[in-house]
Amino acid sequence: MNLFNPLVQSKATNPNGKTRAGVTARFLRRLKRDERGAILTELALAMPLFISFLTGIVEVGNYLLVNLKLQHSVVSIADLVTRDEEISEDVMLDIFSAAPQIMAPYEMGADALVIVTAISQTEDDPASIYWQRLGGGSLNKASEFGLEGEAPVLPAGLTMRDDETILATEIFFSYEPIIFQFIPAQVLRKVSFFRPRIGALQAVEPAEGA
Repeated sequence: MNLFNPLVQSKATNPNGKTRAGVTARFLRRLKRDERGAILTELALAMPLFISFLTGIVEVGNYLLVNLKLQHSVVSIADLVTRDEEISEDVMLDIFSAAPQIMAPYEMGADALVIVTAISQTEDDPASIYWQRLGGGSLNKASEFGLEGEAPVLPAGLTMRDDETILATEIFFSYEPIIFQFIPAQVLRKVSFFRPRIGALQAVEPAEGA
């Protein structure tokens, strides 16, 4: 054996008789076959997408629930207004006081407002807003039908009959997203049109003792 051969001497320095290149190649093959921790890696990569998807579901669900609650509330309030032959200021205050309970668990306060508008016409006079009351919250919004004493802005297809009143009830709600701006902040509006069951309701009676 030639002890001075560099190749033989290099091999002899490795106790297992393997070169460094061979050890490296073997390590890489073992690493390729080793799948320990693969699930954790995939989970870490998918977690941001999963969280975004879950957040979107929560936000959309809340947005739909708010809209359903608003629609239910505006119909309930309009129904209360049109039940009796006459309506007074005291009754209107009671109805507006009940609005937050109808909207629960969503709070009204500074984020909501209810507006009730009485629209009527006679054979000789065109449609106009006979009276208008607002309450249930303090959100700064105006009726999209107009102001008391003005000609109303009516939606297409809404017919008016002489000496009959239409009670147009609007509810406004300032929607704020729960987590992220997945759905932008906005003021939601729901409307309900009711005709009085009895009478015309063309005026609001003064409060008791006024």
